[in-house]
Amino acid sequence: MNRISTSLFVAVAAFAGLALQAEDFQPLMKTSLATWPAKQHLGVICDYRASRDEVMALARAAGEGAFITVVDVRRVEEAALAANLIANHKADYLVLLPGDRLFRDGAFGATLAISHLGQRGVPAIGTTPVALKQGAVFSMGDGTRGELLVTDRLIGTVDVILPSSAMTEKGALVLREAGMATIAVLPAE
Repeated sequence: MNRISTSLFVAVAAFAGLALQAEDFQPLMKTSLATWPAKQHLGVICDYRASRDEVMALARAAGEGAFITVVDVRRVEEAALAANLIANHKADYLVLLPGDRLFRDGAFGATLAISHLGQRGVPAIGTTPVALKQGAVFSMGDGTRGELLVTDRLIGTVDVILPSSAMTEKGALVLREAGMATIAVLPAE
């Protein structure tokens, strides 16, 4: 009986954690739309298999009309390549996923990606205070207790080039559902 109740508690805690992460993107997306109303192309670098639920939560929060380019990576060494793919596909900004094992707020991979994207004029945003220390321009979510944290790096980032509509290419997985952003998943090759 004890084993069953422990398993049930773990399952409930896991689902509660997913729900909290899904809510984490609503305030972030509202803030990004208020900051950059014309910027609807989001970039994400993550281990897609492990972070699929977070990508879907971000897509729901971003809403219809938004487009998310996901670069699927498995190693930190792919950070520069992934950042270049995001920039080359003309993403307006990078969104850090709080639960990704390699590219979350505070992870070394995210720091590398933010640095490379910053050199290409693509800002990053996150959901925790540590994202600002890595170079993100603002952060808002459960990790900031709903408070908007902004860095001075926000100045000058509104001139990011708008994305082209020729996004879908050979080898890309494209997901579309009503009420959420379109997602394109690219391998980091």
